[in-house]
Amino acid sequence: MALGFAPRDGRSRRLVAVIECSLNQNARDAGAASYPAVNKAVLRLCLRYDVGIVQIPCPEMRFLGLARQRPPGKSIRDVLDTPAGCQCCLVISRDLANTLRDYQNNGCRLLAILGGNPQSPGCAVHLQCGTADPGRLAVESGVLMRILQEELHKQGVDVPFRGMRDCHPEWLNEDLRWLEALFRDA
Repeated sequence: MALGFAPRDGRSRRLVAVIECSLNQNARDAGAASYPAVNKAVLRLCLRYDVGIVQIPCPEMRFLGLARQRPPGKSIRDVLDTPAGCQCCLVISRDLANTLRDYQNNGCRLLAILGGNPQSPGCAVHLQCGTADPGRLAVESGVLMRILQEELHKQGVDVPFRGMRDCHPEWLNEDLRWLEALFRDA
């Protein structure tokens, strides 16, 4: 049934990749949730500016399960920052990088990678200071974020990383102002 016109495509073709626990606080380690369900402030900004969301799987849950089972005396970071933990993060990163590259190849604009709180073993975002590459993640960043940035770089995807630091209201407000400016200017 050809009507002689193309259907309207309402997509904004803009998106961000957001860590799982920002979209589902149930994914957080016991005692680490800031909200009952979702970081509504981040979600509201995405809705207000018509920015789609790609969920970044939780590396801690993938590697250790929801309860984060690990040997006594070992932190989540200790266990995640091992060859096996890094391999898990690499699998997540390759899959996500391929997905994000596919979006870009099909006319979508990736605006940012939204990571987590400063102490997150997998998803903390700490930028290097005083380097020739100011967007480069520092070693203090989460294991997944560092590996993801490397994988995106290999695929020619240059995108800002930013932690949505909901563990502290003033930090989160700073991050939300940054995100809103990014959305407004995109």
